[in-house]
Amino acid sequence: MTQYIYEKIAHKISMAIRAGVYSVGEKMPSLRFVSQHYGISLSTAIQSYQLLDNEGYIEARPKSGYYVKAWMTNYHAEPEPTLSSKTPATINIGQLALSLIAESQSKNLIKLGAAVPDQSLLPVRALSRTLAGVARKYSDLPATYEAVNGSLVLRRQIARLMRQAGCSCSPQDIVITNGCLEGLTLSLKAITKHGETVAVESPTYFGILQVLESLGLNALEIATHSTLGIDPDALQKAIESTQIAACILMPNFSNPLGSQMPEANKKRVIEITQQANIPIIEDDVHGALGYQLPRSKALKAYDKNNNVILCSSFSKTIAPGYRIGWVLTSRYIQQIEYHKFLENISTATLPQLAFAEFLAKGGFQRAVQHSIKTYRTRMEKMRRIISQKFPTETRISDPSGGFVLWVELPKTIDCMTLYKKALNKNIAISPGILFSPRAEYKNHIRLNCAATEEEKMEFALIVLGNLVFEMLESR
Repeated sequence: MTQYIYEKIAHKISMAIRAGVYSVGEKMPSLRFVSQHYGISLSTAIQSYQLLDNEGYIEARPKSGYYVKAWMTNYHAEPEPTLSSKTPATINIGQLALSLIAESQSKNLIKLGAAVPDQSLLPVRALSRTLAGVARKYSDLPATYEAVNGSLVLRRQIARLMRQAGCSCSPQDIVITNGCLEGLTLSLKAITKHGETVAVESPTYFGILQVLESLGLNALEIATHSTLGIDPDALQKAIESTQIAACILMPNFSNPLGSQMPEANKKRVIEITQQANIPIIEDDVHGALGYQLPRSKALKAYDKNNNVILCSSFSKTIAPGYRIGWVLTSRYIQQIEYHKFLENISTATLPQLAFAEFLAKGGFQRAVQHSIKTYRTRMEKMRRIISQKFPTETRISDPSGGFVLWVELPKTIDCMTLYKKALNKNIAISPGILFSPRAEYKNHIRLNCAATEEEKMEFALIVLGNLVFEMLESR
């Protein structure tokens, strides 16, 4: 995916605004100055400023020029870094997660909880047309089973896609799955046994915890920073003190924090786990959704000993309903294929062929390039509204990719009480206790900036802010 010159210039200027180089309300340099300073045409400078205006960094004032918006330096602090748990925990969130998901399915709800983009932000119509064409062309294929590891043409396209993440691989290293969660499940079955302990980020995606619970595995939470991801030092200490069978990590734009591990930390995590001979399962489902191009390298890009199993899907980038995901590994490929066969023999053929054709024609790149621009703008707006409408003690994460936001509310706010009050207002959120095997994060919530229209999102956030204030006043 090519980043245009005006986008690069806009990014440089936005970083200067964030760093305080330009103060609140200050007039920005003229377009002519920007043109001369960066060696670009005047039209490119105009495009850069228009992008910054669209993203909310600056605003145009008639006959005066562009000025820094006042809210840009008024964000709340980021959430406090989390702590590692001292001992592994058994997990018991499955029924709670299912009940909350069921409650949030009403069509009348403004859905800020589920980590799924609104269909208007996904290329579902283009993919449906592709699927219809594939179905006509290969009308006899549904009468047979697909290969256990999936369609070769799709695996070839995914292998090319993975090279953009720095992963040198072949189609033979890939198994097609029914979404990323099945890939995580198959990977855990391949490398762990009932009763063993798996190290996870804290907080981590509750779907991962549900899989661990279903397999009878324990979870050891590792200290995690809302921006930098898992703490390598904390991971090393945990490995030295606890017998760990595997790690499940989300290095790029984690769920729910939106954190991104620095490249140096990725290398160190690889070194630590390889020395201890502990395999890593990498959840890369949000990896392509970074706000800056080119996309960040996957953890597996630094894996020289085939110690990392990468799991991903198209659920967050193209269409969740098709359930197309994959596992990338050479070391554990036979075990993965064996468990895939036992689970459901194979993934449906026609959706695989539709995705292969969609990818081959550049559909993925176009869809993601459109999405990340929208998500970045939406995320900035969500963070701005929360900074304005929630109590000053509120802390919010600052994701550099994806569409989920982690919010730490004042300590006296109970997330389940807020969840129920919000549901009564026809607003769905994700309570923080879902993201910890020990039901931590009782005053935290996860929000999705891409789940609904901007107007509904803004309305829902104002209502949530009012509810939080009401809860504080009632104490």
